[in-house]
Amino acid sequence: MTIQLLLIVVSNIVLSNKALAFNITLETIDFSDFTGDGFSSAPSSGQLDNDDWAVTGLSDGDVAFGDVDKNTNDFARGISSGGENTGGIYSFDVGEGNRALGIQPTAGDFNPGTFTLKLTNDTGNTINDLDISYSVYIFNDENRSNSFNFSYSGDNSTYTSISSLNVTSTAGEAAAPAWVENSRSTTLSGVNIASNSDFYLRWSGEDVGGSGHRDEFALDDISFREEVPFDFSPSLGLLTIAGFGMVSYLKKRSQLNKQS
Repeated sequence: MTIQLLLIVVSNIVLSNKALAFNITLETIDFSDFTGDGFSSAPSSGQLDNDDWAVTGLSDGDVAFGDVDKNTNDFARGISSGGENTGGIYSFDVGEGNRALGIQPTAGDFNPGTFTLKLTNDTGNTINDLDISYSVYIFNDENRSNSFNFSYSGDNSTYTSISSLNVTSTAGEAAAPAWVENSRSTTLSGVNIASNSDFYLRWSGEDVGGSGHRDEFALDDISFREEVPFDFSPSLGLLTIAGFGMVSYLKKRSQLNKQS
């Protein structure tokens, strides 16, 4: 099932000599229905769609876009609240039932490794600038530090990293380990995503320092916003969005197969 977000949130309206702009929330991915049951091109409830997600760096292999089902072992470690040592992909409960896409790195898992999300511009127009925000949760229960860094690409080949978004766990184990949220946001300027073209977001991890086992990481609340200009006609009371017959959205073909 294809998920298409139709709810549009409008904010930050600016008026100057009839030139206006507003931000549209295009999509938010919160993994609330992900239960750590793996990846499929026809996902059942609790799985992620491998048409949208690719994974590298697991000892049991990779998940390619459009791959065969990967729903055992490293690909499907289930739900956990943290404190794991077995490597692989989890649905981590980071607090009060809030589940996120999680990874337990080991010497042979996600070290290095990547999560890559493929988006498709389904607005009918070129997207020039894109606001991105997301949260990285860390459960610091070990004496080793690892990275969880962001990059993006227009062709899934050449990636541009943004060092200001880097997240690294501390090498010293916390006295009382708990999930800690690290919020990140940026504007990707001049990306020029053509209509019906794909765009890729990537999170990469590997060892940084320390020794022993590794902390757990979880990705959540990935949000996309686009600034859209439009003109205002006071005499007619009409708003005309530049290049739009109607407001559309950036389509992520399906985060999960939700039951209708």
